[in-house]
Order: sequence, then structure tokens, then C-alpha cells
Amino acid sequence: MATDGDALSPPTGVTLPYRREGVGETLVLVHGYLGGSAQWAAEIEHLRQRFDVIAVDLAGYGQARHRVAPVEIAGHARAVLSTLDDLGVGRFHLLGHSMGGMVVQEIVHLAPERVARLVLYGTGPQGSIPGRFETLARSRERLAEDGVEHTARRICATWLMDREASPAFEALAALGASASPQAAEAGLWAMEGWDGRSRLASVRQPTLIVWGEHDRSYGWSLIESLWRTIPDASLAVLPACSHALHLERPALFHALVGEFLAAPRPKR
Repeated sequence: MATDGDALSPPTGVTLPYRREGVGETLVLVHGYLGGSAQWAAEIEHLRQRFDVIAVDLAGYGQARHRVAPVEIAGHARAVLSTLDDLGVGRFHLLGHSMGGMVVQEIVHLAPERVARLVLYGTGPQGSIPGRFETLARSRERLAEDGVEHTARRICATWLMDREASPAFEALAALGASASPQAAEAGLWAMEGWDGRSRLASVRQPTLIVWGEHDRSYGWSLIESLWRTIPDASLAVLPACSHALHLERPALFHALVGEFLAAPRPKR
């Protein structure tokens, strides 16, 4: 078990960099496009009293910005599993946000016996993301034109109800701007090439789907598809928030996730 003194890992070997704190059953947090483990600071602080929380930095992001990012979602999923193997973690709860939600769905496909409960937050079952504020192809064009920093500020603004005026905007945009140019492009290709719809009915884990009602990235049709197709799925729609709702409604988000993970599974 990690202590506060070694909560922030060095990026060595093939293991992804990670932040780890807490005691109890393991909960793995996977960030999305232009994200990083640093975005989960409040979640780690809140949940570490009940869970051994591990937040990874995917290749090309955060502490792992120097690493080459895969151009397939499955590559990120295998890297997370390899990291957990290196840490000696067998079974775990799993939470993924946005592109990270695709990564965790892939982890469930690759290692279903290891995942206890699943939280799909602000994500969908297909990477082309129909209804997104702009197409992924257009995001690639604008990334090539504007660079990572400008792209991060522009895209991160769409994740918040109040856009640039949100108190969370500057930190969110700075984290996004720290992604490598290679990862910023690779992530867009990875999402576009991924489709998990055919596997949803085979997900056997109790699953919580969390969505902000004003999410500009993932529309209701994608959320509904997750909810109606995963056999043991519950849905929480949070009002007055958007894609990065863990920054907009943190207390509600923490309560939902904590209670879902800790609740006894009902007998069938």
C-alpha cells in the first residue's frame, strides 16, 4: 500500500506514472483526452479514506508526456493493466472519464475477471462521438493549425458550463496544454478508430454511468446506449454541469461514486 510519502511515482520502466493514496479496495482512475492524473486531486483526497486510489497518467499526458502515445485505445488499456500488474494489483474498481471511459471499457474487455465495479463518466460506446461540439477530423485540423496550447484552451473551455469564466478553467487548460503534440494528435485518431458497441451487452460488472446534462462532448444518445445496453447499469444525470462535472459539482460527484462503489450488491 502506498503511503503519502510515495503517492507520486517516478515514470520508470514500462509502468505508467501514477498517484496513489489510501486504504481499502483498489480504485483506478483513468483520465481522458488532454487530461492527467493531476485532475483527480480532489477525488483522491475524498476517496482515499475508503479506497486505495490509483490515478495513472496515460502515455503522452501529465507525468508521462515524454512517452509515445499509442494510436489505439487498446494500447492505453494494455499499459494500464501492465502498470497494475507491476504494482501487484489483482482485482480493482475502475473509473474512466471521456476518452478514459473508452480505455476502461477496453480494460473490461481484456480482463473482465479483474474489474469489480465500473464507473463510466462523461463517455460513450463509440469513439467517433456523434454530436460532439466539432468532429474529430476538425479537431485534428485545428490542432495542426493552432498547436497544443491553443487547442487545449479552446477544447477545455467546452468542458465547463461557464467556459473560460469557470474557476476551474485555467488549471484544466494548463493540464491539457502539457500534453505532447504527438499524444494530442494520437488521441484523436485513437478515439475515432474505436468502437465498443458490440461488447456492451457482455459487460457483467455493476456499472454507474455519470453524465452532465449540458455535456457538449457526449450527447444523450450515447449515454442512453450505455445505460440501456449494459445489463447491470445505473444512470446519474447531474444538473447544471457539463463534461468536467467533477470540477463543477465535486461534492455530488464524490457522493455518487463513493456510495456506488461501497454499496453491497443486491441479491438477485
